Amino acid sequence: SIPASEDTRLSAVEAMVVSRIEGAISQKSNEILGVGSGQDFTTLPQDLETLAGEPQTILTSFRARKARAQAALGLELNAAQTDFARSYRDYRAFRIQHDLTETEPSYDNVFWRKVFWLALLFIVEVAANGWMIGQASPGGLVQGWTTALMISVLVVLTGSLIGAGPWRYLNYRGADGRGNLHRIWAVPALVVGSALLLLFAFYIAHYRYALSHSSLDAPVPDNILTSVLTQPFQPFQQLESLLLFVIALLIGIFAVARGANWDDPYPGYGLRHRRMEEARERTQDIAQRLSTDIDEAKADADQALNQINVTSTSAVGALRQAIARTQDNAAIWDFTAAEILTEGRDAIEIYRDANREAREGRAPAYFDRDAFDDAEPPSSAEIIESLTTAFGRATANITACKSQLAGARAQLEAEYHSFYDDELTPFLKNIENNATIAVRGEFAD
Repeated sequence: SIPASEDTRLSAVEAMVVSRIEGAISQKSNEILGVGSGQDFTTLPQDLETLAGEPQTILTSFRARKARAQAALGLELNAAQTDFARSYRDYRAFRIQHDLTETEPSYDNVFWRKVFWLALLFIVEVAANGWMIGQASPGGLVQGWTTALMISVLVVLTGSLIGAGPWRYLNYRGADGRGNLHRIWAVPALVVGSALLLLFAFYIAHYRYALSHSSLDAPVPDNILTSVLTQPFQPFQQLESLLLFVIALLIGIFAVARGANWDDPYPGYGLRHRRMEEARERTQDIAQRLSTDIDEAKADADQALNQINVTSTSAVGALRQAIARTQDNAAIWDFTAAEILTEGRDAIEIYRDANREAREGRAPAYFDRDAFDDAEPPSSAEIIESLTTAFGRATANITACKSQLAGARAQLEAEYHSFYDDELTPFLKNIENNATIAVRGEFAD
């Protein structure tokens, strides 16, 4: 294509040649001076100066997150602490009023373990009764197991109720020693319950004895209670009936013990202790959540400070490396860049000479101008001067940046440990001690 005489810009062919020469120079720059040698380091001092203010920003962000966490959980933590203080006072007052200052609560916290022992008693009773009654029952094992199931339920349930109720209140001292009021109903209830257990034991023994002395097609005996009242020890002539009587009594006694120890043997003691422990654990859980939030904020702040250190160090390192490589390859760079430019100028000049010969009119005025006036690469001396100037300014800024970084890190560590040492740890220690040492210490005198 032949450009018009009045054109002032490079033609498409000339622009393409200039672009390719610039690309070749950039490629050689990366090969000789290193990848990234063309990076603009002139803004590095300003970037480092900006980074110098980042540590304080990170520290402010940590303080804000810490304050938000304390505000978010503060009300909940205060309420839990108030509940603990209230339950602790109630527990402490109960110990004083009931003269329990020398004993600690004793009970099983695992619900399924308590249920297991009752279920085991029930299974043993059902198995023993069902097997022995079923062998002599006209209805076979089905009728035997059905009867055994009903009797076993009555034995285990009655024994458990005796243990959980009247048995525990026999030693109940009451507030200020007024436990006699509870013994008024506890003693008769214990007598009635024990009589029922004894009646169930005699009933199962008489039932087995009556079945063994009836024909297979005879109906189920219905005079068991009359037999218990008139001839209570008659079934003991038979080993199976005697075994059923002994097993029923033993299971009943074990059920009484299991019911008495379902909670602390002293009524109301275990309940108040659990209430205090639950309030203490709830307070500790909330405090642990607060601790986790603070730890996460601290970890994020540490990561951000480390990133600033890495960024500033890597930037200055890249600048130092660029200076060293430019100094090592200065002569090669100057020669190679000049050679590439010469080749580019020669190509442009060939194009323009051919264009002048082919045209009839005047050539464009820009033909007299060097096409690479704006594309000539800097010399090695210019690059080194620019990099050295930037490095000198960056050195002062990175010193300030590291100083700010160290100060912010020290302040962060101080505030983080102050939160634990002055706030959270004393709080948790106070909660922990109130449930153990404080109670004993108050009554040591």
